[in-house]
Amino acid sequence: MDIEYDTPPAGPETFEILREKIRDRFEELSPHLRRIARMALDKPNEFALQTIAKIASELNVQPSTLIRFAKEFDYVGFSGLQQVFRLRLIEGAPVYRERVFEEKSTSAGHSDAADILDDCIGSLIASLESVRRNVDPNNLAGAIEHCLRARHIYVAGLRRSRPIATYLAYGMTRLERQCSILDFGGGMAVQQVANMGHQDLLVGIAFAPYTQVVLDVIRDAHVRGLPIIAITDSRTSPLAHNSTISFFVDNDVTGQFRPISGAIGIVQSLIVGLSGRL
Repeated sequence: MDIEYDTPPAGPETFEILREKIRDRFEELSPHLRRIARMALDKPNEFALQTIAKIASELNVQPSTLIRFAKEFDYVGFSGLQQVFRLRLIEGAPVYRERVFEEKSTSAGHSDAADILDDCIGSLIASLESVRRNVDPNNLAGAIEHCLRARHIYVAGLRRSRPIATYLAYGMTRLERQCSILDFGGGMAVQQVANMGHQDLLVGIAFAPYTQVVLDVIRDAHVRGLPIIAITDSRTSPLAHNSTISFFVDNDVTGQFRPISGAIGIVQSLIVGLSGRL
């Protein structure tokens, strides 16, 4: 008589396969599982190296929820799923692209300035290299075309996104294009979007944790069917769901202060591309 053994499912073998499965099923997940999925996609390095207890604490879920998340993707337990993220760090990539950024003490006498500089430059390079690899040239060409056709370009960005928005507005103004940064400080951003016409363009820039007022104006513009270009961090971003064209940067980088070089690279490409068309 043949004996059948229960063999636990092995789960996807590579990070790329698992990432695509998470993206494809994101909308089907419960709110708690979506929270875990977002961290897995946005902070894969932290997801690889932190303990289950620390991840659960950071996401404000129970450890059992992380186990349930793993089982949703055919893993027996969380450690099997986490191993895919760890192998990604071990197997594959140039040092800057895959380096895990650890928080270092910067108190006097306890930090090496050369190491700090090296880490910071490394993160900037990694961000730019990610843009080089992942940005679809067709998306860039489409975004340039939108900028060319737009009667007026409005830019939304706060916090870390503010200098990126300012640089985009600077470049468009240098090209003698009508361009305005939405006035969140003065409380007029909502009215500015309400005044937009279908010949105008909204560029939204935001990264997790997303600023709600930016999400609100992007959603309002989307509901009205206005063209929107988003610069954000992942396909699960609320900006990505509500945009015409999306660019994704820095979703592999961890650390308290994330680089803006990748986003600046996209913005500068838009400006240079548009200048060539003009």
